[in-house]
Amino acid sequence: MVGRATLAVAGAVAVPVVRAARWTPVLAALLVGYAMVGVPAVVSGPSDPATVVVLLRLAVLCAGLGVGFLFDDPGRPTTATLPTPAWLPLALRVAGGGIVLAGWWWGTLVTAGAVAGPAGVVLPRRDLTLEAVTVVVAVLALAALIWRRSARGGVGLVAAPAFLAVVFLAALLPERVALLVPFDDSVWAAAHDRWMVTLVAATAVALVAATWSGLGKARFTV
Repeated sequence: MVGRATLAVAGAVAVPVVRAARWTPVLAALLVGYAMVGVPAVVSGPSDPATVVVLLRLAVLCAGLGVGFLFDDPGRPTTATLPTPAWLPLALRVAGGGIVLAGWWWGTLVTAGAVAGPAGVVLPRRDLTLEAVTVVVAVLALAALIWRRSARGGVGLVAAPAFLAVVFLAALLPERVALLVPFDDSVWAAAHDRWMVTLVAATAVALVAATWSGLGKARFTV
């Protein structure tokens, strides 16, 4: 249960904590991700929806590589005894990052619609948004697990390759449990049911990893 004192502390430290986050790699990843969608619009004109879906997935992949850096906390060794929950700075940084990511995704979807031209009306925006949210939450879950065991608060440089490994494994899933199915595939709807299950599971892992004190204490010095 979040107490009144915790909420008061959150209000007092929100701006400094969000400002202290490592925004450079996050914003760089978002910029590259947006370019994945925006550059083809300038260079080659309208693309078919299937191609635009692939471009949007590449954009989300780029964004996912940057999300883990929100958990970087170089001051963690000197703040272990603060009278506030350890997850509070994480929650504040994730909230700030969530606002930035929401704006980025809205702009990227708008650009994707322009890239698709008249065919943009058939883009599965809701399903693609589900994919994007699931990827972000999955990276947050990975980052929370890494943060839990990081003695120095360095997370992003470990979370990024771990995320790529997860994506590689997801791409190898057999068709009956595949997540990354082509646009207009007959199993598209079933695949997005699996995306929803993955989102729920990733959310649970992220919450437990960030808040549960019962996890192991072994640390690595990153």
